[in-house]
Amino acid sequence: MLKSIAVVVGSYMLSILLVMASGPLVSWLFPGNFGPDQIPATAALILSTALFIGISILCAWVCGHFAPSQQFRHVLWFFILGEILGVVSVIPNWSKGWPHWYWLSWLLTWPFSCWLGFALTRRKGG
Repeated sequence: MLKSIAVVVGSYMLSILLVMASGPLVSWLFPGNFGPDQIPATAALILSTALFIGISILCAWVCGHFAPSQQFRHVLWFFILGEILGVVSVIPNWSKGWPHWYWLSWLLTWPFSCWLGFALTRRKGG
């Protein structure tokens, strides 16, 4: 049980770290777009979303790959944790002037990314 919790939470923490680490890359590619109280250009937000999708797929794969058993159940909990914390983080940011499609795209692509990451890990008996 403890290993299962560690796999799900660890995979989710990895996704947070990788998303945060992708910030400097996007800032480097789009200089001046991510200043304080500044809304980035659409192209920067699209790249940020694309990186988020790739990171989400990778971390869902990690979750399923390292699951001690029942890969689907582990990735399902990874999905639930991410969706709940995603909604919690969107609520305070909703009225800060950023385009709503940006926040919604992260929430709506998360299920697909988790499913794809799971599909990449499936093994016999999983």
